[in-house]
Amino acid sequence: MLFLLSKHSRKAVRLIEVLLTFGLTALAVQTANAQEEEATDTALEEIVVTGTHIEGADVGGLLPVTVMDFEDIRATGAEIGDELLRAIPQFGSIGMTHVRGGITGVNAARGDVASFNLRSLGEGNTLVLINGRRMVLHPITQTSTAFGVPVASPNANTLPIAGLNRVEVLRDGASSLYGADAVAGVVNYVLDDTFDGSEVSIRYGAENGTGRDDLSINGAIGFELGGGNTHLLLSGSYMTSTGVLASEKSYSMTQDNRSRAPEEFRSDTSLDGRSSLEPHSLVSFTGLGSFHVRPANMVRDNGGMLGVADCGGRGLAGADLVYNDGVQDLCLDSSGQDRALRPNRNEVKSLTPDVDRINLYARLSHDLDNGWELYGEGAYYYSEVNRVWEQAAILSNGRFFVPADYYWNPFGPVTFADGRPNPNRLPGLDTSIVPAEGLGFRLTGHRPVDLGPRRVEVESSSYRMLAGLQGNLGDWDIDTAVWHSEARVDDTASNRISTPLFQAQMMLDTPAAYNIFTGVNPNDTTSTIDSTPNPQSSIDPFLVSASRDVTTTLTAVDFRASRPDLFSLPAGEVGIAVGAEFRSEDLDEDNSSIFDGSMPYIDPLNPSLGPGQVTNLSSLEGSSVRPDVAADRDVSSLYAELLIPLVANSEGVPIVEAQVAARFEDFSDVGNITRPKIALSWFPSGWLRLRGSYSEGFRAPNLIQLNSPGTSITTSIQDFAEGILLGTGDLNSGPANGNYILETSGNAALRPEESEQTSIGIVLTPTDGLTVTLDWWEIESTGAVGVFTDENESRLDAVLRAEGSSNPAVFRDVPDADNPLGEILRVVRRYENLNTRKVNGYDVQVIYALESPVGAFDFRLNWAELKDFDQEAGGNAARLVEAGANPSVLGATVGSLIRREFFPERRATFSARWGSNNSLWEVGAFASYVSDVFEPSVTNSNGDFMTVESMTVVNVHAARYDLLGAGSAIRLGITNVFDEDPPLASESFGFEGELHTNRAQYVYLSFSRRFQ
Repeated sequence: MLFLLSKHSRKAVRLIEVLLTFGLTALAVQTANAQEEEATDTALEEIVVTGTHIEGADVGGLLPVTVMDFEDIRATGAEIGDELLRAIPQFGSIGMTHVRGGITGVNAARGDVASFNLRSLGEGNTLVLINGRRMVLHPITQTSTAFGVPVASPNANTLPIAGLNRVEVLRDGASSLYGADAVAGVVNYVLDDTFDGSEVSIRYGAENGTGRDDLSINGAIGFELGGGNTHLLLSGSYMTSTGVLASEKSYSMTQDNRSRAPEEFRSDTSLDGRSSLEPHSLVSFTGLGSFHVRPANMVRDNGGMLGVADCGGRGLAGADLVYNDGVQDLCLDSSGQDRALRPNRNEVKSLTPDVDRINLYARLSHDLDNGWELYGEGAYYYSEVNRVWEQAAILSNGRFFVPADYYWNPFGPVTFADGRPNPNRLPGLDTSIVPAEGLGFRLTGHRPVDLGPRRVEVESSSYRMLAGLQGNLGDWDIDTAVWHSEARVDDTASNRISTPLFQAQMMLDTPAAYNIFTGVNPNDTTSTIDSTPNPQSSIDPFLVSASRDVTTTLTAVDFRASRPDLFSLPAGEVGIAVGAEFRSEDLDEDNSSIFDGSMPYIDPLNPSLGPGQVTNLSSLEGSSVRPDVAADRDVSSLYAELLIPLVANSEGVPIVEAQVAARFEDFSDVGNITRPKIALSWFPSGWLRLRGSYSEGFRAPNLIQLNSPGTSITTSIQDFAEGILLGTGDLNSGPANGNYILETSGNAALRPEESEQTSIGIVLTPTDGLTVTLDWWEIESTGAVGVFTDENESRLDAVLRAEGSSNPAVFRDVPDADNPLGEILRVVRRYENLNTRKVNGYDVQVIYALESPVGAFDFRLNWAELKDFDQEAGGNAARLVEAGANPSVLGATVGSLIRREFFPERRATFSARWGSNNSLWEVGAFASYVSDVFEPSVTNSNGDFMTVESMTVVNVHAARYDLLGAGSAIRLGITNVFDEDPPLASESFGFEGELHTNRAQYVYLSFSRRFQ
């Protein structure tokens, strides 16, 4: 064990120094109450605070709430927030996650992050609380792969798993209680506030077959001061994780996954994720046409051969266009680039990054002489994530012209301007085709892999400071607090390419120029590891770094008053809660000038650029423009809640109860809204309880959706109007238009998404220790924020032209003989309130606790079934359907989404634990299941979608207590004990990381010691 830990000794020492600086006397994260008390027998005996503001009210049976205490959390084997969310079946795909590896472009959330997606409604529909109060949003938004709009979410990884007392998940709409974002429900992380004594723990784990390993150190100390009137808790944690390269896993080592697919799908090239943006250069010589570099003799993707005779073209013989780069014979070829030349970018990519993470937490409480309590909380989080990513390629908006006298130009001049002979002009060129003065060219494709991969470092931090006062004012329980949270991300990518500096290096007529006419690897045409690199002196002049510095803040103050006995009814006391809250949210995004639009790229050699025109608003090769954003909003809220006993039994115990609540919220940017809720519970017998609820919810558009000044990309599009005019197409298929600019911006006129939620449930307790719950739920939302695809804007232009007008979002060039309507130059779109969604399903939970002569057993099943997820086309999308467009071509978010890529029909977890009667031994297992989905981008000859198979992961653990002294614990665990690989999907790394874990069999050992 000491040998395994030695590699981390330096980091551990650094951690100790940091924690001592903060005055901690024991390391790291609170162990959340240390679980001295025995586990409760049933879920209904849990002390649940989520779902009501009435102090002391028990709504555990009235509302569908899932509670995971410290022992439940530890049994999952989870060590970070991402893993814990995957262990709760009611959560859908995790779109923002550092372990996915698939989305790591400059516009993505690519640090230490895990997003919340309850009921698969998408990020932003789940309210997240810490100790009952709202959590700040993660600074970086990301475009949802399911819904196509930028989404925001708190970050589950900012809270250490070892520091949680429990997690409460309210599986019911709660906007009437908690306000915006609680459409799908509420997650409340409860940290301990009563811990006494001290505890230190250490855990080390390593993955089978890779270099991945993790070390975490946790500790807490709690004690009383001032004769017991003051209590102080200090805790902290440190974790370091070694990443995994994609090349270390058999399923992710190549982007071409055709050989892994069932035979009937192997012909679908969607499974080949290799990019057409190759390391082998593609250039367009002025007045002549395009040629690409390739090995003179090579095996094609279909197994055939390409030789010297296949080189050349455009009047030039293949043999005349062959040259040697010092390692292999290459040639220039005017035909299309064969798929065999496409690069395997996974050769140099990180699958999972290196992560270092620190958490600190403190809570101070003081009892006043009048019975009130002053309390304060402080929390700090810091992480650093490092990964590598393949080098950027020349994109369509980053292409530039190169002069004829570029030193390495094979079609360069016979002699340079100073009379030097050109050693790189190919001999024997026909001067009627390639004149003696040479031909310049436009660089249209090249991936300079000899630069090495891009390096991404993401530093994330957040802090939260809270001060509160609670006590009794007459018969009222009062709680008021003010808190401020700030989260910051500094995302820096180094080893990037400056387009103007790259072009400048290729305008040289000396050997110092960067050479793009070399090969890569003579033994592997797909390799991204260059055997013929340029000298570093030719590379360094155009290398740059680029960063995004984004900050979000949340400042809030609230006042809560409640009492359980406002007045009496025949069935019992009526409870009430009233309150008010004011919060201010801010977002500030500062991007490097090289790609924020303030330093656009202008190609000095482009003869078609007019005054004031630019080549690209971004000067960062491989990245589109990302303007800076500054936005804020204020929200004022009022709420009221009643807990009403309607019918009591003969003993005066209420058997029919109602919860009635309403909340008013006024937003400074999207107006105000009021949302009500009513919930009913009937307890006809001691073993049966029926419950149901109706509520209305809302989700306010996030600050990016409202305020983004716009981003642009260059891409291609179909011109449906031209196809209909010429009789060569319709609304479902049109001729290619070529490259154009797509601009997407925020929309200050967006309104909140409104929803209605209904749930009906039954709770059974047929015998001691056994609880069974079944809850059906449905959510229908209107005005879901979406964005019209560029293809649909083109379709709408065709529909409107048939009516005598046109789509103002589509800008065209002047009509000519080849383009009778004018070529599409630009499409401008913004986020809109578009669709109606109807989602329903049911949850089954079974908890069975059994005491026996051989020990205590605990069994838990949590099953989530997603039955319907239908999204209707709204607005202009509905208009396109009416005009004849097939709904299937309108985008993946129209129609039924069940079993479609990110929406599995069912998820489930099962756990079993045994503890000896002498409390010295524990053994447990935890299994998680995700059902299959289909991959809509991959089809067979019959048009059937490929299935992404289901996945089951089993974890086991064993613990021995008090072996090394009272309060000690040694735990050995294995996650993914059967070493299951994630199922094949058409994704960058060959699996769907939003659904499935990439962690192989993983063994961990932990030791903890508690001192009183």
